[in-house]
Amino acid sequence: MSNHWRWQYWPLRTKLLLLTVSISTLGILLVCTSLVVVENRTYEAQLESELGVIADILTEQSAAALLFEDSQQVKTILSSLNQIETIEQVCVYNVSGDVMSALNGTGYEPCPSLDVDPAVGFVGDYYRLLEPVTLDGDIVGQFYLMSRLEVLREHIWTFIVISFSVGVGILVLLIWVASRLQRLISEPIVELSNAADRISNEHDYSIRVPVYGKDELGILGSAFNEMIGTIQQQNQKILQSKNDLERTVAERTSELSLANRELEAFSFSVSHDLRQPLRAVEGFGQALEEDCRDQLDDTGLDYLARIRAATVRMGGLIDGMLVLSRVSRQAMEVERVDLSAMLAEILEELQDTTDTVPSEVTIQPDMQVVGDERMLRIAFQNLLENAWKYTSKNEKRAIDVSACEEHNSITIALKDNGVGFDMKYVDKLFVAFNRLHTPAQFSGTGLGLATVDRVVRRHFGRVFAESPIDSGACFYVELPRPERGAESGLQQQATR
Repeated sequence: MSNHWRWQYWPLRTKLLLLTVSISTLGILLVCTSLVVVENRTYEAQLESELGVIADILTEQSAAALLFEDSQQVKTILSSLNQIETIEQVCVYNVSGDVMSALNGTGYEPCPSLDVDPAVGFVGDYYRLLEPVTLDGDIVGQFYLMSRLEVLREHIWTFIVISFSVGVGILVLLIWVASRLQRLISEPIVELSNAADRISNEHDYSIRVPVYGKDELGILGSAFNEMIGTIQQQNQKILQSKNDLERTVAERTSELSLANRELEAFSFSVSHDLRQPLRAVEGFGQALEEDCRDQLDDTGLDYLARIRAATVRMGGLIDGMLVLSRVSRQAMEVERVDLSAMLAEILEELQDTTDTVPSEVTIQPDMQVVGDERMLRIAFQNLLENAWKYTSKNEKRAIDVSACEEHNSITIALKDNGVGFDMKYVDKLFVAFNRLHTPAQFSGTGLGLATVDRVVRRHFGRVFAESPIDSGACFYVELPRPERGAESGLQQQATR
């Protein structure tokens, strides 16, 4: 069924007119029906009364003839009824119930027997009446009369036609009046609807609707105008805020571009200008140790060793700063990465060191993540090197790497049996240059975990750690789950 034929899609004017016509039609039908019913009952009562009077007169006139069983006199009395066309049958019975005389109309049928009480009143198309004939209080016979109801039917049908014709005329007049009066209600609402539609399509908040009167429709129109005025003011404020925000973003973008260029220049300076004198210090220190070793006492040799160790630490610090700067600025190339294979390669490199601690390293197979392979290698290399370093003083090293997949993410857990850390300093763990152990205990620059945190955040993940008492440490890296299409989605977010 087409939507145009459903009442929900009809215009308001049509609905109001239909409502008025429906109520008016129902009212006119009820009134006309009530008038017809009342007229029918009134006419029936009148007919019953007239026939009752006729019957009373005839019984009074025929009482003596019935007493003496003078059938000729009874017949003469009944002949006076021939002038009444609606009387179909009249029967006069003596005291024994035998028919003494009868008057039959066009549709002849025998007089009913009195052995069974005949039906009386309005029966079918006839009115039937049975009255006793009395004389001085004694019943001398019975009088039966049957009258056709065609006059009553014609009168009622004529009344029905007239009543409903008048009703139709009144209904037409009401429709005409309702079509004029419904505009008082529909026009303000239609104008309100049209204004709302124009505002929705044109986004012109200067549109207002006229207000008619102080009734509910007037209050609705005023409230609508006030609401649109408020929206217009808020929209202007939003546009102004948008323009201010765009200017601010442009300024900040320009400042950020300048800062990036300065950072690139700083990185170049660190990479070249600082390394050159550092290499000179290291080179001359090595030459001094080789060429002038015999001329230095133990104290001088110790100082020289400390100078060379400081240059090595300085070189490591420069390398860490460059790595941290690079992972913060370089573009990401997102792809699916076999993390298990990557960790195995890093582990093989670590096992080539001079560390002789017996090691048991377990890496869960087939761990898949999505991200930039170069950055992820830097992050997990730092984590695995940390675990390797902080378990170097154990009699046996134990490291376990496993993954747990959830609905939207995958969490990689790297657990070791090393020295661990105090959980009250966990908030400082991923801050650059913060170290929880002294250089005498474990070497380091304090940039490794900060680099891990920067890489993970660029992959829209998070890194956190736990260190149960005397149970080593466990680092967790949570990354978006590698579902189909995740590479392109992460690539789009990373390039913003």
